[in-house]
Amino acid sequence: MNMKLVTLGLAALTILLFFDIDQLSWTVAKASGFVATLLLVGSMSVGIMSSTKMAKSKFHAGDMFEVHRISGYLMLLAIAVHTIGLLADDYIGFSLSSILIPGVSHYRPVAVGAGIIAAYLSLVVAFSFDLKQWLGPKFWRVTHVLSYPLLALALVHGVLAGTDTGSLGTQVFYYGCGILVLTLTIFRILTPRPGPARRSKTAG
Repeated sequence: MNMKLVTLGLAALTILLFFDIDQLSWTVAKASGFVATLLLVGSMSVGIMSSTKMAKSKFHAGDMFEVHRISGYLMLLAIAVHTIGLLADDYIGFSLSSILIPGVSHYRPVAVGAGIIAAYLSLVVAFSFDLKQWLGPKFWRVTHVLSYPLLALALVHGVLAGTDTGSLGTQVFYYGCGILVLTLTIFRILTPRPGPARRSKTAG
């Protein structure tokens, strides 16, 4: 991912959002929140299924890992856009401290706090991909288990913090995300992992 392009894109978006053209900032904030959740669920789904026999028989392990990793970084980008959108919008009036420190927000502090903690956890999980060799396999797996509380907090944030959470479509989206990850996790637990490939015997 070209970090210069990402930086320029975020800067341009920030300038555009602060013009507050026809509630653009609030619309972008909501949309990027949905996208961040979708990318999290997608990354988790690939990660959960990547060690199953079914997935390994159909997809290359390296390709699955790249999808898993890149989805995590794209999730961070969506969270950054979500944050910028909230700061730019003046409907609720979020301050910098209210979106960085859990419990400070005057607007639904528990739900917003859940989102803030989820954002911090997402940083740990996403950056752990490229720190695997320094973290070691055991600690790396521990950081990835954090994806589950991360998802739970993100869903709490999405269901309780949004202004349109009462709509059927929003409810179906968030509950569907949770049910999907839960179903795949149960499937992964009940499905035996494929054993190591046997080496063919060389004729002596």
